[in-house]
Amino acid sequence: MFINIVDKHISLKPTEVADAEPLFDLVDQNRDHLAPWMPWVDATATVADERQFIESMLTKQAHGQVFITTIIVDGEVAGMLDIHNISDVNHRGEIGYWLGTAYTGRGVMTKALERLEEIAFTELDLHKLSLGADVNNQASRAVAERRQYHLDATLPENILVNEQYRDEAIYSLTVDEWSKRQDD
Repeated sequence: MFINIVDKHISLKPTEVADAEPLFDLVDQNRDHLAPWMPWVDATATVADERQFIESMLTKQAHGQVFITTIIVDGEVAGMLDIHNISDVNHRGEIGYWLGTAYTGRGVMTKALERLEEIAFTELDLHKLSLGADVNNQASRAVAERRQYHLDATLPENILVNEQYRDEAIYSLTVDEWSKRQDD
């Protein structure tokens, strides 16, 4: 298993079926924090649900449609970060992420996303990453903005969360924009 070290506290590890229990426990402990933004929280009711999700994602990863990681902070499971809807034709993918509350406000996701961008643009050969967030999810939007993604659009009633349609802010970053920052 190859672990991507982000810094002395943070790493990204390939998600495995064995991660189902600690990931479920983290979701279960953070339902109130995650549920306003993540439509999948209520459907993740058991460890078996989490295991099924991971198995599904690993199958998609084997077909090149997903790249999924578990975020580890000081040896503890802290959340997840992935690239999904990877398009071989258009060389792009969509970022998804979440953290338990104990790990928020510490720069964990910003640093983890920085490392995932490097993987996306140098190892997965993607040209563009996009990231969608509920317009009211200021924490998620701040991660995109700190990583200098540009706001492409705000799509009215584009996501359904807790039986309510919400406006979604769509951000993106291209390999050329990323490369220029690496050179600076």
